[in-house]
Amino acid sequence: MTWTQKEKNFLKDLQSEEKLCAEKYHKAAEAACDGTLKQILQKIEKAEQGHCDTVTGMLAGTMPAPQSQGKAQAGRARSAKSLKAKTTRAQKQSDAYLLADLLATEKYVAGVYNTAVFEFNDPAARQVLAGIQQAEQNHGRELAEYMQANGMSC
Repeated sequence: MTWTQKEKNFLKDLQSEEKLCAEKYHKAAEAACDGTLKQILQKIEKAEQGHCDTVTGMLAGTMPAPQSQGKAQAGRARSAKSLKAKTTRAQKQSDAYLLADLLATEKYVAGVYNTAVFEFNDPAARQVLAGIQQAEQNHGRELAEYMQANGMSC
């Protein structure tokens, strides 16, 4: 696949964003106080690393298959009760800070993907990027659901 210079620049930016996201989720999972939250963050970290691998492959000229909706929506079946943290108030505040930062990051990254979808010429590339954008939105939703279940503002 041959990319325009603008498309290459978008892919490089997306690659950097995804590396940063994976690192942020890794550090947040290490710092999280609640075990359920740690598991959620570790799962999203793996997804972010997958996004980074996809974008890196695109930069190298490999066009991956578009992400299926089922894969993008994985993890949807958690009840509010199963998300309830078993932590102290101070620990909950610490986790709330981590989550607010991660949610802001997801909003930003989803917006970057939205712009990228419009900037790419190749329909297959747009479809792959739109699939990642949907996954980013689902990450944000998952974080927001955890926050709401634990009385944290989002």
